[in-house]
Amino acid sequence: MALYDRRTLDGVYSVRQSVIYIQNYRYAEEHMMRMMAGWIALTPELAVKLEMAKQVYDDALHTDALGKRLPELRAQPQVSKPSNEAFVEFMNAIEDKEEWEDTIERLVGIYRVLKPHLISHYSSHVSAMNPVYEPPTLRILERLVDEEKGHVQRGLVLLDELLDSKEKHARASQWQTHLEGLLGASGGVTGFDTDSEQPRKKIGRS
Repeated sequence: MALYDRRTLDGVYSVRQSVIYIQNYRYAEEHMMRMMAGWIALTPELAVKLEMAKQVYDDALHTDALGKRLPELRAQPQVSKPSNEAFVEFMNAIEDKEEWEDTIERLVGIYRVLKPHLISHYSSHVSAMNPVYEPPTLRILERLVDEEKGHVQRGLVLLDELLDSKEKHARASQWQTHLEGLLGASGGVTGFDTDSEQPRKKIGRS
């Protein structure tokens, strides 16, 4: 991870860039919250249902906190914007696992791919932001990192309990590889490839 001088007045992100990223994060949290809420009725395993319900509540609070930060940065409140069409396609691929027997794929999508990806981006943002003028964003993202890590830890325990055969392990790995390919093609939640740092084609922005 790159090292940043957080003492500079401007910091790494301008106010406008912070707004864009927060809108991107809010899109991911909101979409994730809605898809998991929809899965509760489709999931036969009681322990998974209960954990999803708890995490839906947390993710709803994350969505709200990000949305409330926007007007403090001179932007419209509670706005969600995906970084690009490819990231929307990635999120839709996760959500589309709606069959009764798709619990493994749902858990893989959330706990092996999406939430770890968000944790990585939130953590990088925290390490780069200026603590002099961005403490509200800092507090929000630190909270999200901490809570999402707990979500992943508990979700992986539930997934491990379901992977009771070689066939299921292979099924999980194949789905993870597919989703990681879609995620990489999108450039991630902010539309930037973390290796090349090149922006992907945006949508819905002037």
